[in-house]
Amino acid sequence: MISVREHRRGARGQSGIGLGSVAILVFLTSGTLVAQNAPNTLGQPLLDASGDVRDDAFIRIPLRADDQKYADIDGDRLKSFLMEVDAISLADRDRGNVFWGRNIGTLGHEETQDWVERYFRANGLEDVHRQSFDVGPQWKPESWTISFGAGGRTFELESARPPQGAESTPAGGLDYELVWLGMGSQADYIGRDVRGKAVLILDIPRPGTLRHSIRTEGSVARAFEQGAAAVGIVYGISDNFAVWQRTSGRPGFNLGYRDGLMLRDLLGEGERVTVNLQMRSEVVSGLQASSVWGTLPGMSDEEILIIAHMDGYFQAASDNASGLAAMMGLLEHFAKIPRSERPRTIRFLGSVGHHSGPGTSWLHDNLETALANTVLAINLEHVALVRTKYWGPTLRKTNAVSPMRWWVWGSDRLLDTVLDSFNRFNVAVTGDMEGGASGEMGRMARDVPTIQVITSPEIKHTEQDTPDWVPAVGLEQITRAYARIIDGVNELEREDLEPASAPSAQGGAGGP
Repeated sequence: MISVREHRRGARGQSGIGLGSVAILVFLTSGTLVAQNAPNTLGQPLLDASGDVRDDAFIRIPLRADDQKYADIDGDRLKSFLMEVDAISLADRDRGNVFWGRNIGTLGHEETQDWVERYFRANGLEDVHRQSFDVGPQWKPESWTISFGAGGRTFELESARPPQGAESTPAGGLDYELVWLGMGSQADYIGRDVRGKAVLILDIPRPGTLRHSIRTEGSVARAFEQGAAAVGIVYGISDNFAVWQRTSGRPGFNLGYRDGLMLRDLLGEGERVTVNLQMRSEVVSGLQASSVWGTLPGMSDEEILIIAHMDGYFQAASDNASGLAAMMGLLEHFAKIPRSERPRTIRFLGSVGHHSGPGTSWLHDNLETALANTVLAINLEHVALVRTKYWGPTLRKTNAVSPMRWWVWGSDRLLDTVLDSFNRFNVAVTGDMEGGASGEMGRMARDVPTIQVITSPEIKHTEQDTPDWVPAVGLEQITRAYARIIDGVNELEREDLEPASAPSAQGGAGGP
């Protein structure tokens, strides 16, 4: 029988490492770790002073010799358009608006209409005019406070926001005890009584804000069905994005990921956490807003229609200053070409927008007249975003442009023209094409031949939709691609662009 001491001695003999050796190893290892974590003298060569990827660090594909005529479509020029639109939103914020940006029915939206019309006129468009629409009642928040209590202290969180459409609360607000409910699935409620409480639910992007988990799981409706009095939405799986998602017209609030997990951890430690919601808002009726039209005449009455919606939440750099910037790039490019060399008329539409307005529904509802001469419609919406990579609790930006969802409705020859142009200008798209179009193109997607690329990143509809997410090279790539598509389409007859079998008039998938 081997004694414990003998066993240890034998183990030491086999390993060859004694206590002295272990101490030396720990010392050497800790020194190595320090060396590995020391600052790299190369610094961060792809980032600017603000920590964002530099525009000149993005991957660029040189123009082919036969595409040199698109060199005038310059990324820096396009980004300058975007910054002008961004400034409209910031001015709206600086006026003290709570739900600020370029929202329908606000001065920010009116100033965007002015901006679009100014460029239409400066580039010599004809029949520049506004088309007014009655818009439905618009929510106007006046003030809000969301505060939390735990361990005898009261505090507010940086990312906390009310839900869009929140009604005014009584004086002093509404008070609730907070309960963590995971993703808010049916399984999360087993053995839980949430009646009269505020449930905190994690909302995971899949990716972006269109198909995130709280929608696909029906988590908000389930919470109220289970007796919850309010719903707190923790948005994302990284960072601390500030979003104003709806809670079905009932009391609630939104939190960024970091702030939400902080509350979760307090609850996990056994703390009692409360939330107080205070809101002052009103609903304003009788408002109007306009789309802006302009026409660049060609040698025929047949038309190519270019659309970009004007409304946007907060800075809305991607959604949709990027689309407006691309539209102005196309406008400047084709306006320089003599009319005799423009086979078809090009109509430009700064659309009133769809966040709380009619979008392009009027075109669909009046397609027999409004689209009678339209051979192709192009929707410019969220057209250029930084490609990102999740790494731990951070959504990291890369020096590449994000692939986009895409839609083409028309002939095989139109499809070939589109894909060839995308390849030439490094416009990356998903391998599978969407089953329908969205946004401004939703209802009119199958009324005439149509094209759209679009991406809906995690920052969509958040206060973090800022210009650093829209690379100049991405704007340049997609705008050049669309210019070449228009040239290619102009070499085809109208019947060569139509689908093989004409469908009955119907829209696309809809949605934001």
